[in-house]
Amino acid sequence: MINHFRVLGVKSSASDDDIKKAYKRLSNKYHPDKLLGLSEDEKEQAAHMLQRVKQAYEVLSDPKQKAAFIKDFNNVIVTDPTAAMQELWDQFYPAAE
Repeated sequence: MINHFRVLGVKSSASDDDIKKAYKRLSNKYHPDKLLGLSEDEKEQAAHMLQRVKQAYEVLSDPKQKAAFIKDFNNVIVTDPTAAMQELWDQFYPAAE
């Protein structure tokens, strides 16, 4: 799951204004008009990053989507990594009886 806060470089407690400022800063940084003199690979990577920035802003600028993202993201956090890994292991390598 993509952490939209990390994509924009803001904390999860960031205000709407901080999110908007981060979006504008990053969309300006990765905008195709600002990439003169870069290689095709670098331009492609910048286009991908611009898409991620746009997606992150779409989610975080909408209160309903932001709340749903935070709820889903909090459900992804693993409290007991050892148990989670054991469960995955058991799914792929069931114990021989």
